[in-house]
Amino acid sequence: MKNIGEVKTKNIYSWLIFGLIILNIVAFIFLANKLYFRIDLTEGQKYSIGKPTVDLLKQLNDPLIIEYYYNDKAKEVSEMALIIQYIEDMLKEYESAGRGKVNVLIKEVSYEKKPQETAELEEQGLQPFSLSESGQTESKSLLGLSGIILKYKKDQKVLSAVYSDMGFEFRLDVEIKKLISSEKESIAILTASENKNIYKEYQYVRQVAEKEYSDVRVMDPGTNIPKEVSTIIILGGDTLTDYDIFQIDQFLMNGGKAFVALNGLTVEIQQQGIFALPSSSKLLTLLESYGIKVNKDLVGDNDSYNPLPQRQGLFVQQNRYPIWPKIKSTNFNKKNAIVDKLEGLNIFWGSSIDADDKIKSQVEFLFKTTDKSWVQKQDYKLDIETYKYPMQEGVKSYNLACAFSGNLNSFFTGKDVPKNEKNSTVTYEGSRLDKGNTKIVVVANEFFLQSDFAGNDELLFLMNSVDWLSKDQSLISIRNKGKFTKPLDKAINQQQTDFFKTIIIGFTTFFIPVIFIAFGIILNLRRKIRDKKLKESFL
Repeated sequence: MKNIGEVKTKNIYSWLIFGLIILNIVAFIFLANKLYFRIDLTEGQKYSIGKPTVDLLKQLNDPLIIEYYYNDKAKEVSEMALIIQYIEDMLKEYESAGRGKVNVLIKEVSYEKKPQETAELEEQGLQPFSLSESGQTESKSLLGLSGIILKYKKDQKVLSAVYSDMGFEFRLDVEIKKLISSEKESIAILTASENKNIYKEYQYVRQVAEKEYSDVRVMDPGTNIPKEVSTIIILGGDTLTDYDIFQIDQFLMNGGKAFVALNGLTVEIQQQGIFALPSSSKLLTLLESYGIKVNKDLVGDNDSYNPLPQRQGLFVQQNRYPIWPKIKSTNFNKKNAIVDKLEGLNIFWGSSIDADDKIKSQVEFLFKTTDKSWVQKQDYKLDIETYKYPMQEGVKSYNLACAFSGNLNSFFTGKDVPKNEKNSTVTYEGSRLDKGNTKIVVVANEFFLQSDFAGNDELLFLMNSVDWLSKDQSLISIRNKGKFTKPLDKAINQQQTDFFKTIIIGFTTFFIPVIFIAFGIILNLRRKIRDKKLKESFL
């Protein structure tokens, strides 16, 4: 009887243990859904959403629906298939971080099987795009579809074409922020360069601004800055009148922010050649009154610059041209969020910039040239022949941009409101203040944002600056996620570099194989010796 009782007790214990195991498994599954985490060891944590995204999703008061659609043709292109997989993984991250407030729908569609479904998606704003892939034996061109529809309350936003993983998280966050934010942020773009406009010479500036802001106002000199505008982008300053300067001054005094791209020189490109004269822009005077001085000089960098291409017959010759400085990654201010992740930036006929002692504690210089730089303060030379050989001695670095944050005194304290020379029917209607708190980013160059010169890095710097001025600065950290460019610095001693390169090539090509052969021979000899000893022990 005692044995039977022990058996029953053991059975009960076994069932209890089994039950506890089942309960632990259920509890683990439940908690795993609630407590989601992952470790991302990729550079920049490309495959994980950042803290700004998590904080943004915490602001959701109602369910956010993210619908991702792609067609079967898009997955036939290998590169696009990887991007689709990346987007799917990232959207699952959004769903997990949303804690029940984010619902994700991922669906593959096919025009051949269900043409009506594809047509309905295109009506909602999704746009097909061409894809191509070349192989060793064949190449193919397809029409891909990859886009996202966001739904929140009664509003809807569309990312019409998503065909790159670079900056995907930022693009999605910007659209989500537009949906859930009650305040619609407005920015203005004021073009004040002679014979240049926002629709041609600065068209890329307008395009990138309109992608991120639902309300972008285009301004001309002589018009009033709209009351809704919180940040203004000023390109150039040649055509600004005293009335425009007064407006900008009072805009800043009333808490407005400004990005200013302004040369210290007026550069004229004519058939006879390229000429430069000191700029007479009134905006230079306004900035100098605040303590920010854009010098009327021309900066050259002997160590890091962009060559000037020149066509000669069928060939294009790259000419030495140090007055087109190329900013190295080491010459950005790594303590400032605007530029800490930038790897390079191109400046064209730029000037140097200084800050007065009275505001130095409120100013951060953003980037500078190398310490092999120099400046021309008069008799400016812009022709190619002047720079064919390194005749100018570079002895120091020069700051080319700065960011200011703090209090300023108005330039117009005790002065009358200037007359509007360009439009007498437009008068100043805002409040007038003698001091105010503001933010300003100043770059001593306006050419770097022109359509002929501006690249991804230059436009990225612009929008990082606008973010710092107007929006949540935390979004800057995810704007360019997925882009990792590591340009190599020019070798200081080319002969030494070539010597080490030869040693490395010789070591990897010949020495390493010799080591493996020697290692194999030694192992073979040891095996033979061991086998011989075994045979002798049995004989």
